Amino acid sequence: MNSEDLQQSDREILRELRKGRCTPAALTDWTNLSNQTIHNRLNVLVAAGHVEKIHKSGLYQLIDDPERLKEGQ
Repeated sequence: MNSEDLQQSDREILRELRKGRCTPAALTDWTNLSNQTIHNRLNVLVAAGHVEKIHKSGLYQLIDDPERLKEGQ
C-alpha cells in the first residue's frame, strides 16, 4: 500500500499513530471515526506492514509510514 492508496480514515489513523502508540478506543475518540472503521482500517494497515499490533490488549504502533515514504523521509 502506498500513499495514493490511503483512504482519508487511514490518514487520520496514521496521524494519531505518529504521535505514539494507541488503542482502537483512543483512535475512535481522537478521530471521531466509528469503532468498526478503526478496526477495519487497522487490519488493512497491519496487513500492508505499516502498523503493528504490539500487545494482545489492542495496542498499536506505526512501523512504516506510507506518507513519509512518499516525501522521501
